[in-house]
Amino acid sequence: MKKQYIKKIPFLALAGFICAVSFGAPQVSLANEAPSAQKRVTQQSQKTIGKIEIGQKFRVPELKLKENTYVLDYILSDINGDVVKDKVMLVGTKEKINGKLYTYASDLSIIVQDGKTNKYVKYNWMSKGTDGNLYGEIGREPNLIIGDYTGNKVNDIIVTAPQGGNGGHVNHLILTWEGNKLKDVLADNQELYTNPQANFSLNLPASWNGHYKVNQYAGANANEIKPTAKHVVEFDYTTKDGKDAEMLLMISVYSKNDWSRFSREEGPPVGSVIAEANGMVYVLTTPQSNPFDSQSKEGKLFDQLYGDLNIKKSFELIK
Repeated sequence: MKKQYIKKIPFLALAGFICAVSFGAPQVSLANEAPSAQKRVTQQSQKTIGKIEIGQKFRVPELKLKENTYVLDYILSDINGDVVKDKVMLVGTKEKINGKLYTYASDLSIIVQDGKTNKYVKYNWMSKGTDGNLYGEIGREPNLIIGDYTGNKVNDIIVTAPQGGNGGHVNHLILTWEGNKLKDVLADNQELYTNPQANFSLNLPASWNGHYKVNQYAGANANEIKPTAKHVVEFDYTTKDGKDAEMLLMISVYSKNDWSRFSREEGPPVGSVIAEANGMVYVLTTPQSNPFDSQSKEGKLFDQLYGDLNIKKSFELIK
């Protein structure tokens, strides 16, 4: 795969959507996104965009896009709070291989056409390579999610960019409208984990960066770990040498009926309920004690990471 310099975010079977609730528990390793470039087109286009279709070539002269720029995803939603729906488009460049468009897209950008003024705002999603230079983000079938992530009663733009490969990594971008511009919410190095299949996300503190990994299970695989669970997501602390991993927290998702039966079974409690929605119950399980010597470097860091996590603030249901 080209552009191996892009930082990666642990992710398994993700594909996205996010909205707000409250519970907290920062997640496992998401990639830091490097600063992005943004451009505001001040002149109103002579011709507003007509019908948008995913997969079509996208051309707006004043945006100076490459010839092979395509619409990768599209949502109509008010994202600037003026009660008029805006056109939100995720675009990127694609190459043809054997006459067919390549699955991966490069130079990912988010374009918003204001529903009132028809003016455009373009945000180029950039990542810093290992050489220190900025490069356009890439992704395998990336997509848009709209939801009030910041809690300001106005929709934000969430972009997921799966990287493919055996690692199952995904990069994330969250943009909010601020001062007539799109602002990167994750610019402070916080990390975001999303699991659209299980319908939840976790916003993790910067201290977790590089110290955790995610193991995600669904269906029969989840049932093997937690009987009757539909989804199980483990957030593991990983030692610097990568030779040891210990659970920081686990989130299991059950149907309401299954949880009612399972929680009544004899034995130690499975965990505590942190949310219920759409007939599903979300259960948090944490370690009973620090698996490392509390005075060791690993033990102190484990305690710090656990203490930095606030489940009530970081847990979000995807709506």
